[in-house]
Amino acid sequence: MNPTPVTIEGETTLVPRLRVQQVIDLSTRRFERERLNLIADLTDAGVEAGDRLIQLRKQRDEAGLSAMIIRSAFSTEGSKEVVAEAMGGQFPESFASIAPDELSRLALACLGVTLDDKAEEGRAEGKA
Repeated sequence: MNPTPVTIEGETTLVPRLRVQQVIDLSTRRFERERLNLIADLTDAGVEAGDRLIQLRKQRDEAGLSAMIIRSAFSTEGSKEVVAEAMGGQFPESFASIAPDELSRLALACLGVTLDDKAEEGRAEGKA
C-alpha cells in the first residue's frame, strides 16, 4: 500500500491508496448520485413505472461491481472524487494543474490499479 508521489512545482505530496472501507463509501455515494440521476431522467422521459423499475433494478445489480468505481476514475469528476477521498475528503488546489490523463492514473493508483503501458500503446495503435 505504498502512496503515490505527486510533484508539482518542486513540492512532492504523497497520495495514499484507499482503504477498502473508503472504496466502499465512495462506491455507495456514487451509486446514490447515479440512482437519483437515473430516476430524474426516467421521470423526465415519461417512462412507465414498470419500465422504471426494470432500469433501477439493472442499475442496482451493477452497483456492487468494482468496475463502476474504476470506470469513474476515467472521468475528470470521478478521478477528482477518488483523489479527494484518498486525501481526507478534499481535492488539493495544487492538483488542479494535473493533466486529465495523469489525474486518471493517480485516481487508479489510489484504487490499487495500474495501467499497463504496453496495453495503452496497443490501444493507441489500433486507433491510428
